[in-house]
Amino acid sequence: MEGVGQLIGSHVDSDDGLLTLFLNNLDEHQSFWSDSQNDLDTVFTKIGTLLTSAKTRERALRILIHLLSDCPLDVVEEKAQFYINICTKVCDQRGPPQTIPLVYKLLQQLVQRSVGSNELHKLFVSNLPKFLETFGPNVEPTALRSALSFLELAMQHYAGACGPLKNRIESFLYSLVDSTDRFVINSAANCMLLLQQIRGGGQHGSLHKKTWEEYYLRLIDTIHELLNQIFAHTPETFDEEENLECLKLPAFRPTANPIRKAHLVAVRACNLITFLDQAIVGAYPVAKPIVPFKAVNLVLRGLSVSCEAMGRNPIGENIAFGTFLPSIHYGLLEVLDGLVLAMGTNLLMFGDAICEMFPKCLKATQTNSNETEGAKKSFIRLRTKIYESIQLWCEKMRYGSSIETVNEALLEQIVRDITPYESEVTLKMGATGNKRLSARAKRKLQKEQNAATSLNQNHSSGGASAEQRELFVDHGNEPLCRAALDCMAVILQAAGCFIKPVTHKLLQEKIVPLCFTLVTNQQLTGLYSDDGVRVALLRAYAALIVNPHHHCPPPLQYSSYIFNTLQTTDSSAAVRAVAAELARTMELVVHPWKETLYFPADKSAIKDALANKDKHPLAMLMAKHDVKTNGTNGVHDDLVHSTFPEPPQNNSSPKKDSSTAVSKAAIEAAYESEGEINESLAVTEASDESFIENDEEATPEADAQPVGWVEQDVSAFSVDGKEKVTEIPPIGDDTESYNAGTIHLDDDDDDDEKSEESGVVAILDSDEEAVRAQNKAEDDDVVEVPMNVESSAPKSSDTNGSMKHTIEITADGENGTSPKKAKLSQDSCNGGTTVKVKNIDDIVEEMVAEFVDEP
Repeated sequence: MEGVGQLIGSHVDSDDGLLTLFLNNLDEHQSFWSDSQNDLDTVFTKIGTLLTSAKTRERALRILIHLLSDCPLDVVEEKAQFYINICTKVCDQRGPPQTIPLVYKLLQQLVQRSVGSNELHKLFVSNLPKFLETFGPNVEPTALRSALSFLELAMQHYAGACGPLKNRIESFLYSLVDSTDRFVINSAANCMLLLQQIRGGGQHGSLHKKTWEEYYLRLIDTIHELLNQIFAHTPETFDEEENLECLKLPAFRPTANPIRKAHLVAVRACNLITFLDQAIVGAYPVAKPIVPFKAVNLVLRGLSVSCEAMGRNPIGENIAFGTFLPSIHYGLLEVLDGLVLAMGTNLLMFGDAICEMFPKCLKATQTNSNETEGAKKSFIRLRTKIYESIQLWCEKMRYGSSIETVNEALLEQIVRDITPYESEVTLKMGATGNKRLSARAKRKLQKEQNAATSLNQNHSSGGASAEQRELFVDHGNEPLCRAALDCMAVILQAAGCFIKPVTHKLLQEKIVPLCFTLVTNQQLTGLYSDDGVRVALLRAYAALIVNPHHHCPPPLQYSSYIFNTLQTTDSSAAVRAVAAELARTMELVVHPWKETLYFPADKSAIKDALANKDKHPLAMLMAKHDVKTNGTNGVHDDLVHSTFPEPPQNNSSPKKDSSTAVSKAAIEAAYESEGEINESLAVTEASDESFIENDEEATPEADAQPVGWVEQDVSAFSVDGKEKVTEIPPIGDDTESYNAGTIHLDDDDDDDEKSEESGVVAILDSDEEAVRAQNKAEDDDVVEVPMNVESSAPKSSDTNGSMKHTIEITADGENGTSPKKAKLSQDSCNGGTTVKVKNIDDIVEEMVAEFVDEP
């Protein structure tokens, strides 16, 4: 769009609130960079003037951050040195807090553009150490995010330049282990992993492997040391780790408050667990030498202590640790997920210990029975993560997950979390029921109603709170219910056939009524009012059907009604879509497809299509090209060449001349067959080396070659268009020979009409083939078949060109040979001369019988 350059020039000079809005919308107008009316030099000169002044530097940096990503590379290369000098000056002087983050963002843009420019690459290699020297404990907290993003990008693209400053970078990252900002911790974890590869990798990455393994083992030992402090006042089932080699982290800040110290230890433990998870799943240039026993032992130890166990010693330090214990457990489960993703089935050796850990964690975090039902449950985030870890374990390990050993305990916890709260119902008798009662009976009934009301009031927590509880039934429990249902579906898929039939039956009695509540109650409240929970319930019901036990039939009789009803009546589009999908799936289960389908064939349509096949666009396209086959090892390579080949050269061999003649004869015969079918057993042509100039000179004793299976045209025509009977010698009984039953052309006929006849198929016995095999001239798999030059293409003697090409096959013998395929019958092999002419109607009948199994 023309004129944008003038607008941006005016916005660069002004300082109004429309600058950011204008720059954001300028990204849509990429024509700005190619418009001849836009003077880019003037614009960037104004930006450079603003950068030199401290008052206008912030506005200039914001403009540059938006423009550099799409700016032409030559402009960036011209101005890059000036921009780097400005950034270095701001970092050295520790300029205004709001300007430093913009400087690091500008440096990120320059690093990204330097990937495709050698000049910018050299510029950054020489200037990058200046920026890395500014990293330290004194970095402004507001600039930490942008500084870590720039450091991560720099170590990815300039690892060699960062090598001399490894110790400074490491100290800077260690100073962030006590941060409470999750973005800072995640970025620091990525930088710590990249830090292990910024020096030379050695041969085959041996140094990279060594540095990563040291970092991995020291991380685990450091976390073990922190767990020793956290579980110091709580009995453990695991032994306390000793002789630990820890990371050189800064000491804790001195504090007299033990609760404050406990918080610092717990926060550092959570952050280092994040570092460990990133070290396992993060990208690394070489294969990581993971020692799974160390990490699995750490996970099992951390999850073995529950909040209930820590609460048995109610000191202030234990209470402080207990508040952070769910976060520690959450991080350890993420480490376990990383191990499962990185190692896969290699963790099956620890499968029993891991599976036993899941129900223990769920039991330790279940809601106590004395708590108020219908309210938000405890440990929702942690229990949801446990279900997700179980789901991932089952998906990766499938039938080897060993989850069936603990399925009873897991399904018990799942049923607890998917059961909605049901409020008490009080039945009241209407006024019409007291009409025929006596006064004494009415007084007695009133007394009983008053007693019931008093009992109800004592049982509940008050009238107002009871009404409020009804409005917020199971509020906040929806994510937990959804995770439990998804976990149950995956458990059924991974170990459905190993679960007891009684358990299957109990699950059916629980899931099916819940599905019916979705159908009967249009205005849902409570746990299943969330559409995600309803989708998970339907998928769990489908998992019960498709993963049954062979002694317990699935609840298939209700599926059609439930799914078909919900795909039209549910208020959520997601639920309707899933219901429709599952309805189609259940339809295939109820009415599976038959092995064969009967579709009546339209014989007239097939006949018309075959008669007019030469008029089809594809046939017309194929007529322009000829397919030349080169038979080598029985494989034909299709080479598209011109229909009219070039005349043979003087130095061409007789074999190539004969091949060219055969190709021309085949083309002429193809053009003469307008609208008719020439169906034969010939599906390929012989190779170029399969022809010789004179049949009489090629004796079996002199130059015969091993003959493979070659199919030739069975039909034979004389010059006058009459049919000629083909006589086929009998087949030998020696089936043990490798070349027994090999088909080749018969050369017994020496009459003058030999050049006008098609090739005659004969079958050699094993003795003749043995003689040919001994005289093999070349050690290859090329098939050579001696035949006449003009025998492969029958010529038509009809002057009008309307003769129908027919196929000669042996008549159906008394032994019940199938009429579907043209094959040699036993009578013809014994010298029989009975033949049958097939026209297009016979071909259609044969195609229908071949491809359609009529009942």
